[in-house]
Amino acid sequence: MKLDQQELEIICLSHLVKNPKAIDKFNSRQMTDNVFVHIDSGDKVCYTNFLFKNILEYWKNSGGSLYTTLVLESFFLSKNIPEKHKMKLLSLWDEIQNTDIDENDFHEITSQLKNKHCFRLLTETFKQSNDKLLGQNLEEAIKTLQDGITTINDELYEISNEKQSFDIAESSSFFEEEYNKRLYHPELFKGIECGISNIDNKTFGWLPGQIVVFLAPSSGGKSVMLLNCAMHANIVAKKKVLYMSFEMNSWLCLLRHVSLMFELPYADIKNTNLSADEIKNIINGLKKSEDGAYFEYDVNMEDPTPEYIDSKIRDLIATKGKPDLLVVDYIGNMTVRNPQKGAKDYELQSKAVQELFKMAKRFGIPIITAQQINRETIRDARKAKESNKFMSYDQAAVSGGQVLMHLCTYAIAMEPDKETKICILHPVKMRDAHFNPFPVVMVPEYNKIKELSQEEQEQIMGMHSAKTGTKVKTVSDTEDRPKPVEVNDNEEYYEPVVMDSDEQLELVDWMLEL
Repeated sequence: MKLDQQELEIICLSHLVKNPKAIDKFNSRQMTDNVFVHIDSGDKVCYTNFLFKNILEYWKNSGGSLYTTLVLESFFLSKNIPEKHKMKLLSLWDEIQNTDIDENDFHEITSQLKNKHCFRLLTETFKQSNDKLLGQNLEEAIKTLQDGITTINDELYEISNEKQSFDIAESSSFFEEEYNKRLYHPELFKGIECGISNIDNKTFGWLPGQIVVFLAPSSGGKSVMLLNCAMHANIVAKKKVLYMSFEMNSWLCLLRHVSLMFELPYADIKNTNLSADEIKNIINGLKKSEDGAYFEYDVNMEDPTPEYIDSKIRDLIATKGKPDLLVVDYIGNMTVRNPQKGAKDYELQSKAVQELFKMAKRFGIPIITAQQINRETIRDARKAKESNKFMSYDQAAVSGGQVLMHLCTYAIAMEPDKETKICILHPVKMRDAHFNPFPVVMVPEYNKIKELSQEEQEQIMGMHSAKTGTKVKTVSDTEDRPKPVEVNDNEEYYEPVVMDSDEQLELVDWMLEL
């Protein structure tokens, strides 16, 4: 569907005045009025640009209402618009109203508008650079090219720009504007939920540019957690997902995916024990998923590097669209290309983490990943403590993870019990989204994470406290003070909010012994 500039602008405006979600989608792609540039022959005014600004201003001031004929007529009455311009705007408005639209085409329309805008930027960049070359100024010519390409990449990859600095004495308008944005359009500031309500209610979802890491011992459910988060994003939130697997082949990835998606026993699929009806249901279900947002697996155990992930994202941007969520399973297997001679594994991993962090910011994509807790770093942490050089649990408990813990937005520890299939999630680094430790059920038969009721959570946490001797807060968010947990018939106590470093290390040791 190749359209000229005028057709694209009219169709886009038709979407913006007919589809309640169109302006949200338009803004979410960091698009502005600069994509509306068409000027009719003999005119000096871009009427599509003028009308777009009015549509956007009315949408903001009205709290998200659509622009209508009545609104346009009221605008004419309130402004002294020359008759010539009024007739042009009315003619354009009639054309917009009579244009048929398909909501499914809006992404393609905006993409074509954005591409045409970038072509104009590229042409202007070449012109300015050429002028510098004619003046024999090579350095300025190169700088012009670099600045222009950076601007074009920002447009193509939809990197959001946040306010970088402000003076609190002059921040009243900034506060009012940002607060009203969140009040009237909270959906614009909601991230991708993971499907676990105790976490989603605190974080409001994973936001662009964030790195979220789950910490667990070997075979502690890291991949299962990542898969559940990714499938919730894809199936429930309708988000595009890129799942990078650095430790499983394509068949195993599909096996786990199908097991969770259709709630079929993993062993039955693996051992080819499915019935004919189950096979038919899987095939039909997978075909239906082709119509929604993509969930793309990329299995690459030979090149587990940020450079490869970057190239994959760029390929998707050029073909299927930028992924909304990147899953890296798992970060402990990552390295970098062309490493420095003699660099240790943890140094390469730290470098890979730094590059992932830049990637999350550059593309505006949240990244969820996992890291393994192991016994060796626990011993190192204790030796360091004895030498008065003890680091905190979140730094020392993860192999090569100090950089990861520093750069991630959220870190959540998983404490699995294979006998009961209960996994307790602990906040390790949550910034402004601290939650109380709580249990979920891991159903390995289906590779599934299952939530529990509040009552079930309270009961399990009480039993866990009695069993391990750790005092973990189990109070729900709606209560003003902790509830006593019954340890036995004659004893009760109130749990503290967090564990100290010794208790954290004891907890990790217990996890490693499972």
